[in-house]
Amino acid sequence: MDEMEEIKATFFQECDELFVDLEGGLSRLDAGVADAETINAVFRAVHSIKGGGGAFGMDVLVRYAHVFETLLDSVRSEKIAVTPELVKDLLRAADILADHVAAARSGGESDEAATATMVTALEGWIHGEPPPAPTAAVSDAPAEPAQPADPDAFDFKPMVVALADVDPTPETPVSASWKITFQPTTALYANANEPALLLRELERLGPIVTELLDDDLPPLDVMSPEASYLAWTVQLESDADESAIREVFEFVESDCAVTALRSDEPGPAEAPAEAPAPGPIAAQEPADDLPVFAPVKISLPADEPVPTPVAAPAEAKAAPPKTAASPAGEAAAQATIRVDPERIDRLIDLVGELVINQAMLAQRVVGHGFAPSSDISMGLDELELLTREIQDSVMAIRAQPVKSVFQRMPRLVREVAGQTGKSVRLMTEGEATEVDKTVIERISEPITHMLRNAIDHGLESAEDRVAAGKPAEGVVRLAALHRGGRIVVEVEDDGRGINRPRVRQIAIDKGLIAGDAVLTDEETDNLIFLPGFSTAATVSDISGRGVGMDVVRRSVQALGGRISISSRPGKGSTFTMSLPLTLAVLDGMVIDVAGHTVIVPLTAIIESLKPQKAMVKGLGPQGAVLAVRDTFVPLIDIGRVLGYRTSDLDPQLGVVLLVENEDGGRAALVADAIQGQRQVVIKSLEANYQQVAGIAAATILGDGRVALILDVDALVALRKRESRAPEPLVHAAE
Repeated sequence: MDEMEEIKATFFQECDELFVDLEGGLSRLDAGVADAETINAVFRAVHSIKGGGGAFGMDVLVRYAHVFETLLDSVRSEKIAVTPELVKDLLRAADILADHVAAARSGGESDEAATATMVTALEGWIHGEPPPAPTAAVSDAPAEPAQPADPDAFDFKPMVVALADVDPTPETPVSASWKITFQPTTALYANANEPALLLRELERLGPIVTELLDDDLPPLDVMSPEASYLAWTVQLESDADESAIREVFEFVESDCAVTALRSDEPGPAEAPAEAPAPGPIAAQEPADDLPVFAPVKISLPADEPVPTPVAAPAEAKAAPPKTAASPAGEAAAQATIRVDPERIDRLIDLVGELVINQAMLAQRVVGHGFAPSSDISMGLDELELLTREIQDSVMAIRAQPVKSVFQRMPRLVREVAGQTGKSVRLMTEGEATEVDKTVIERISEPITHMLRNAIDHGLESAEDRVAAGKPAEGVVRLAALHRGGRIVVEVEDDGRGINRPRVRQIAIDKGLIAGDAVLTDEETDNLIFLPGFSTAATVSDISGRGVGMDVVRRSVQALGGRISISSRPGKGSTFTMSLPLTLAVLDGMVIDVAGHTVIVPLTAIIESLKPQKAMVKGLGPQGAVLAVRDTFVPLIDIGRVLGYRTSDLDPQLGVVLLVENEDGGRAALVADAIQGQRQVVIKSLEANYQQVAGIAAATILGDGRVALILDVDALVALRKRESRAPEPLVHAAE
């Protein structure tokens, strides 16, 4: 990849981050939070995407973003009020902008018809009647000329806006008068920036008088359409400090020359009377006592010599003025570092190998009979603590908030709601919940399917909701939280709930269950996860093919997670996904099962105990339950279920692990003995061998042997379905 392609890839990464900010700001506007900070955040996101697109010659994207930006600027200046209708169009406009960025990234083409329709809607807002001015000071100011809808006009003639003098109000004390000289370069226009917007930003700081400097404007027949010939001087009356003025030019600091002088500061020396020759404006040497906001970046024709940089005076070197990028800009630049994900993955793998080797070393030391108080054993203990800390720190590098996934969902909800004709409001909770990057990348698909299912099948139509005494607008809640060392994602709706008789009948009609099958409510609800099952009467773009919820379950299981349903007829349903925080490491309990070493995830274990004879009760010809704390839980021999032995082990001769599965049910797992707690590195069994029922993954022990990691939920479900001794599921390792 050449340097330009790397820069472009970075731009697209920044676009992803900007779209998160854009979606967040628009979501706040949709919720009625229309403060200046939110509106400015939305404007900055669109402006930054437009500027970056202009730098890479993405003309179609820039033209569309310009219209979008123009409307947002009118909203910022309070010429257009924020209404639900406007927010709806802004959300659609953001979706189209995302499509343009995606097309530019893939090298494809955007939907011209959708873009043209959206541009027409945006221009309708721009050229409509503005709302009444909120204050007299604003209403007294003359209206600025409307910006042209075609952004190409800026490629040939920069926008010139003359802002009238407005006397400061008596209530606003003015502490200083600033004289600002603003001189754009060719790069400013090439990056799709507009001087008019910058001048308008200055006006927000206080009354201004603007003078256009067009002395260098050549005759039309020799004018270069890409050159910069204009400059401005601005007289600003404001109590704002120098940093506030710098902030106006923060986005274009490298594409213009800006100087500012307070009225109480000594002026510059008299400039020579000789006027410069016609042509593009070149960088002028700043006077010694004028603060310069940013280094000048000039694009000169190839046949003109590049001006020699002028050394700064000693005073300036001794005490340089603050620039827009310092110190806040430097702090922001140092806040994050972009790293290739492959490097992080490689680091994770190396740390995993470090953990395995540390465990091997510890086991060999124990095997040689070193006392726990010996220097070697104590050194190994310190190494184990250090290794654990390194592993936790490295895993934290890949931890990301689920916000990046959640903020893509409002667009999906709007699209599905529009297709179904339903009014839907999405509520999100726990966006700051962090989880491993690998999990983040793979939960988007199941969440998408669950949201589509909740809107299409869960929520009633507006008429049915009103008839049932509910608000016409349905609510879908998407939440994330940490629970028991795992991440739990919930999708809840306030719809009709699961119609269990209908679900059962559909399953019978499709041959998925027997007609005389006896099912609990929970088992009936879980029928919707069967392949080929669908409650849709007809096939549509949203549902009806019987693949949605089956895909959800398989995707969640592939992540080592579980999904459960809680439904109340007439009240709604809640789908709960429980996933591991990371797919790389696991805290587990190492146990012996019929001569084999097995790992049980520590998060599933409630307690371990040695049962007494009176605690074990027979149940049927082969089953047994354990009486513990006034309740009975089923006894499950791990060795028999996995095929390591053909008969159940007497619980009194072994040890029992009381575990809890995702739906809150409990079981007692019988093992031969417990070795101890250990953090292990997860290795995919499916990728290296094949998927095995009851087994989640594998790991490498300190002695180099492979140990299986149990899938507790699958093991319990497997035992429930067996009415006789099972065939061996896995074979003993050689």
